[in-house]
Amino acid sequence: MTKILKILHSNNYISGNEIGTMLSISRAAVHKKIKNLKQIGYNIKSCAKGYKLIKDKIFFNEYEIESRLNKNLSVCKIIKYYKELPSTQTTVKMLAQKGFDEGTVVIAEKQTTGYGRIKKVWNSNNGGLWFSVLLKPLLHPEESAKLALLLSIALKKTFDFYNVDSKIKWPNDILINNKKIAGIIIEMSAEQDIVNWIVAGIGINVNNELPKDLKKISISLKEIINKEIDRTEFICKFFTNFEKLYTSFKKEDFKQFLKEYNDNLLYKNKCVTVDTGYNTITGINLGIDENGMLILNTKNELKKIMSGTLREYKK
Repeated sequence: MTKILKILHSNNYISGNEIGTMLSISRAAVHKKIKNLKQIGYNIKSCAKGYKLIKDKIFFNEYEIESRLNKNLSVCKIIKYYKELPSTQTTVKMLAQKGFDEGTVVIAEKQTTGYGRIKKVWNSNNGGLWFSVLLKPLLHPEESAKLALLLSIALKKTFDFYNVDSKIKWPNDILINNKKIAGIIIEMSAEQDIVNWIVAGIGINVNNELPKDLKKISISLKEIINKEIDRTEFICKFFTNFEKLYTSFKKEDFKQFLKEYNDNLLYKNKCVTVDTGYNTITGINLGIDENGMLILNTKNELKKIMSGTLREYKK
């Protein structure tokens, strides 16, 4: 399905014989695949010149994503798409335990029990992007948090493509106009000195309608741009961006991205409070160090914080 869809995306009429030659299948097999695509909802015009895909709808499914990715990516090799799941994060963790390869991606049109960091409920209605990816980097467990930072940069770069000014809120959120548009969660299996696997969950408000109680603190990309977003385009841009960052990260660690991250950090050089779960620390946000730890200049000393919930300080 993916290969024939990629051929049809050429925008030209193409004969069944040509498609069959390109895919090394019979013309009857081509006809069957075209029929299957039509059953999914694709508008494919047939005439003496051959077949042509009429792009009158925006589709979002695993075939569409696979056909439009520019190249084979290590971070997106196997795509599993579902209309509804309890949680993509839970599903990928199960697949990781079964030995699935790095680059396994699970996408859900809707999550019924989606969650973010510290198990906060994440509203995951139709129209958003809710997905998790399995990664297997050679890392010490303490370094796993760096992947959330890397994913934040990839998301920032993707929002840049849509000409919207997004900011990274340490440790795992993306905000636009001071409202949350995306979040990241990192979970892993590890031994004392090595990571077995990491599952990174990403939730992005794209075309989804936000509940009234969330509109004060959250925003969608559709709301900003005032038009429906092609989610296939977005997720392909994201994985392309992340692939480049992830490849460089595995070669040279996170230090190379430190300036880029800090330059796009929300509340930089402002007074913030961080709830670590054990205590609350207030100080001037100096950005992160090369290990991803947040540096706060308190009244008495510099404090480095591994994780926590950050808020702008208000008297």
